[in-house]
Amino acid sequence: MKLIPKNWDNFQHYKHRSPPWIKLHKNLLDDMAFQRLPVASKAIAPMLWLLASESHDGVIHRTPEEIAFRLRMTEKEVITAIKPLIDNGFFIEDSNVLAERLQDATTEKSRVEKEKSKSESKSKTPSPISDDFEISESIKAWALKNGHTQLEKHLESFINKCKAKNYKYSDWDAAFRNAIADNWAKVGQAQLTQDKSYTRWDASVASTMARGKELGILPNVGETEGQYRERLRLAGA
Repeated sequence: MKLIPKNWDNFQHYKHRSPPWIKLHKNLLDDMAFQRLPVASKAIAPMLWLLASESHDGVIHRTPEEIAFRLRMTEKEVITAIKPLIDNGFFIEDSNVLAERLQDATTEKSRVEKEKSKSESKSKTPSPISDDFEISESIKAWALKNGHTQLEKHLESFINKCKAKNYKYSDWDAAFRNAIADNWAKVGQAQLTQDKSYTRWDASVASTMARGKELGILPNVGETEGQYRERLRLAGA
């Protein structure tokens, strides 16, 4: 690659080859075209001017790989940073090497993006539940935050129902979260029903007396309502 700095004479101080330093004018701070360059391009420009100073004519006769080695950068980083400098006239490339490399990089990027898109599209396709589906760390964190417990019961119910109904989802963690939130496993409902049944007969004096009559247990003389209810409970009411 042949890379020529614009207005190279402005950087010259020594007339012999490979001077120990080059001039960098302060007016570069107010150069709008330069200041609008990407940060990487502004950073690499002084390094390229230093490389140019090693040649008697100020021309960089190096491949992108060689420049990348000298600047301790990757070839891709070098090519990406140099292109804006060429596009804005700070350097002239007297070859097609950079354009070819950029085309190769663009083609490779396009290929990678297509593969990624294809993979993402495939992963979003609804599918049956896998045999190794388990409680993920994100589900555990979500359950802890939202006060959901007995995850193993939820998991067993979820897997059984999904297999029985042949459910298909593209995001199984999201589906499992919804199943937990909707309580597919009916966690806690059996106890709730039992508690309601337990409190129904002793909700009032009349219902308590009716339950005692069913069991053949009548109140004792001097027995309080609370004592009577407790006696009924002990009898299995």
